[in-house]
Amino acid sequence: MNHRKLRVLCCLILGMSLLIMQTGCSKKKSRPSKQTVKLSESTKTIALEDLMPKAKSVTGKLKSHVAEKVQNEYMYGTLAGQYGKFDTAEKYLRKAIRMEPLLIEAHHNLGLACYKQGRIDEAVASWRRTLELAPNYAETYYNLSIFLFDMGREEDGIKMLNTCIRYEAFHLKSRYALGRIMQRRGQSKEAIRHFRAYQSRDKGDVKVLIALGELYLIEGQLDASLKEFETAARIDDKNPNVQYQLGVAYHRRGLLDQAILNYRRAAELSPNHVDAYINLGDIYSSRNELASALASYNTALAINPTNSYASRKAKQAEAKLLDK
Repeated sequence: MNHRKLRVLCCLILGMSLLIMQTGCSKKKSRPSKQTVKLSESTKTIALEDLMPKAKSVTGKLKSHVAEKVQNEYMYGTLAGQYGKFDTAEKYLRKAIRMEPLLIEAHHNLGLACYKQGRIDEAVASWRRTLELAPNYAETYYNLSIFLFDMGREEDGIKMLNTCIRYEAFHLKSRYALGRIMQRRGQSKEAIRHFRAYQSRDKGDVKVLIALGELYLIEGQLDASLKEFETAARIDDKNPNVQYQLGVAYHRRGLLDQAILNYRRAAELSPNHVDAYINLGDIYSSRNELASALASYNTALAINPTNSYASRKAKQAEAKLLDK
């Protein structure tokens, strides 16, 4: 296949799918085994300031500014990476770099190919080179944050994510990662801020809608919470987590009949959903429908016999039934 035909083919396929070289988009997400990882202590403990570029200006070239034959090699390597052929990706990306050493995206994507193959030292070196050529290349900061998180360096990883969004305010993966970290840390308002920024570019991501709904529940903003869950349900009404969270939102508002419907729907979609059965038990217990409450708690215990709350509530319901 000649270069011109190859370029057309690459453009068609790349136009229909995300590049691997947008981290995390590979069809093969498995990480290399420990036996294949090549990671030196100097890379593992590299200082954060040494990962940051010293230069402020862009000296590299984007793919749109290089010769067509260089673009062909770069695109073939990127396409190979998209389909998990990391060794092939590396071969063609290195060829593109030999032809044009200043090609920013090629250095960035080479780092991804090396990282996917477990060659962490080379990956970090490629990303550092990317930032030398283009200090504003936001995706590279995101990739370096993943490296830092993998090394157990969470605070440094957060700083790298914040650097990423400084250069690209609506970098979705960084905003989502920061939102989840802040949510886990109990910093609800910060988490909401990041998820809201995410929604400035993508309003229909169910996982973000769920996260916001959960956060608004914690903050006691019941109307806002319900709105997020209802929006998520319109997008994906077969998501058991969406149905469960809708049940929680209605439950908190005292709309118990609607909550029951959603908890039941969550249990239908995910038969091992312990919390859905427990919450059903709590509603039935509050209504003094003890047989239904006991059945719900026992179903939860059948799924997880060690659940102490379900066990205690089941015994209470059974005792009340026996007293009747």
